[in-house]
Amino acid sequence: AVRILQSAYELAWGTVAIYTEGDSSHATFADEAVKLDSSSDFVNVKAIVDIATRTQCTHIHPGYGFLSENPALPLAVEQAHASVVFIGPSPSTLRIASDKMLTRELASSLGVRIAPGTRVASEDDILNFAGAEGPGQGYPVMIKALDGGGGRGIRIVEGHSSVRDAFKRCLGESPSRQVFVEKALTGPGWKHIEVQVIGDGKTVNHLWERECSVQRRFQKIVETAPSRLPRSAIQPLIDASLKMARHMQYKGLGTFEFLLNSKTFEWVFLEINPRVQVEHTITEEITNVDLVRSQLLLFSPGNPTLSVLSLDSTPALPSAFAIQLRLTAEDPQRNFQLSPGLFSASDVSWPSGRGIRVDTWLAIGPDHSDYDIAEWTVGTDFDSLLSKIIVHGASFLEATQKGLSALHQTRLGAKAKVKTNISVLAGVLSHPDWVNGAVDTLWLERKLGEIIKRGDEILKPRQNLSLGGIQRPKESLTDAVQAGRNNIILQPGSLFHLTLSPPSNSVSSLPQSSDGTNEQHTLKHTVTLTSIAQNAFPDVLSGTISSSFPSPFTSGSSSTSISFTLTRSTSATVSTGSVELADPNDPRHVAAPMTGKIVEIHPALAALQPSSSASVHTADLNDVHRVRQGDPLVVLSVMKMENVISAPYDGTVERIGTGLQTGAILAEGSLICVLERQPSRRLTSHL
Repeated sequence: AVRILQSAYELAWGTVAIYTEGDSSHATFADEAVKLDSSSDFVNVKAIVDIATRTQCTHIHPGYGFLSENPALPLAVEQAHASVVFIGPSPSTLRIASDKMLTRELASSLGVRIAPGTRVASEDDILNFAGAEGPGQGYPVMIKALDGGGGRGIRIVEGHSSVRDAFKRCLGESPSRQVFVEKALTGPGWKHIEVQVIGDGKTVNHLWERECSVQRRFQKIVETAPSRLPRSAIQPLIDASLKMARHMQYKGLGTFEFLLNSKTFEWVFLEINPRVQVEHTITEEITNVDLVRSQLLLFSPGNPTLSVLSLDSTPALPSAFAIQLRLTAEDPQRNFQLSPGLFSASDVSWPSGRGIRVDTWLAIGPDHSDYDIAEWTVGTDFDSLLSKIIVHGASFLEATQKGLSALHQTRLGAKAKVKTNISVLAGVLSHPDWVNGAVDTLWLERKLGEIIKRGDEILKPRQNLSLGGIQRPKESLTDAVQAGRNNIILQPGSLFHLTLSPPSNSVSSLPQSSDGTNEQHTLKHTVTLTSIAQNAFPDVLSGTISSSFPSPFTSGSSSTSISFTLTRSTSATVSTGSVELADPNDPRHVAAPMTGKIVEIHPALAALQPSSSASVHTADLNDVHRVRQGDPLVVLSVMKMENVISAPYDGTVERIGTGLQTGAILAEGSLICVLERQPSRRLTSHL
């Protein structure tokens, strides 16, 4: 959204941004902002059209996400009879592009190659497809959401036993709850190539291609343009893209995606993304065309054509290379789990220099002067992307070297305590396979450990240097407290110990011992947060509080000021609260490995919820609460992707963690359940 608002600002277009409490940084770049009730309202078509009409907007830009592919939005704009223009393809184009099976059918009708596949409505449909004999049949297969994106709603299935869970997860991540299955092309050499197309409704043109093969969980993290594959291998993909775009009378920006084998040069069409892609930046760098500006102008009054925008002729072959590095708030050592947290302006410093560009939402608008006190929260509702670091150079090697230099310059302060994938990015750019072009779509997963280790080594010499090249001194606790910054984001379930003592300047009336000294009365309380909060204290904080309960330190007073010391607890025992931490020293405790929203609970756990009305006979109790190794105990939704937390062994659920229920936010380390291991059966021989 920031990138779009910046382009509108350059064109002197007034803007209205919509935002939520957890996603508001882009609002500072707009002239006006309207707060939504919840994050789900970002895709609420009626609410968005109502806001546009109420604020007298002339255009609606759908952004980068699911909303941009929803044909209901341009249809709603038309039906509202308001003078509002939707910036994007027509409803008929979006109806095809938003349904991957319709897109495949279009491609096939035009003679464009596609992988074998079919729409499915059940597990049996998938089993039948995978079990069929003939070319392009058999495992592995890929289950995909019809309307997924960003790696969501995609699972590779290697055999019958994985079908049920993969099918369920893809359904859960699909906005329409519809999926299809196709033959998976995942062997060595298969690269992800996409063609950038632009059209005015009559004329279409291309702006070359991007290679996006460095992926984790089918989401791109490093992209480059143009591809270094032979032009003879790339040209058929460009021709196929233009053929489909002309047939659709495409208007706006669009990306046509393919798989291309670098060894055999076989290729298949995948899908159309009818929107601005996150990786549009590298196309801008190699073509010198501002894609977002061009998109806005195509829908400006008068509906200028590609000819008017000087975009109708075949572009010159790029003479430079560009690379985009997606810096994300994820922990690569833990399967790229989301790492939520808080950043303040003092935590962040981006690279600069010739051929280096940074697009980020960790910023504030041009008319705001309070950058030094700005703060940004990485939450669980949206994408983990922090910034896009874009570099370009005269050669691929020069661009790679600039990328490594930019990563060395990037600073995300340790106070934020947010893990990032920066070591992965550095490891990719420094790997011989990257330099030699020997990267395919599963390369990162095959070599992740080696890549992380390489990246850590590459970044190590400069990790402890400040911007001036001098070692940064450790910040004292006093400085941290006085800074007044929200250095820590508190998660539900965060545990603290509170020690209360009489104020040093007060006269204590504590009971005295025989020698005249006060008897020691130290009260320790365990405090568990019941909702997510942000606070300015570091791991330890001291001060005074006013208590409403009778003080043990003074007599005849129902309230007083009490000195306190608050320290982060290493214990995992709580007695009350809406969440409960697992005890890492108790092997029976099953803990949440990440923070996420509970979308599914195993029946054995659900039966133990306080609200459960299940009536169970004592004899059947163990059967009801029994789970087998691998059973999904809970499913957590993180960034709209579903993550299954499975039973580590066969056992019986003794109890569940406090507050465990569908819709609740489960913090990393929270107790899911106490699972008693099922005794192994012994065979008795009667001889």
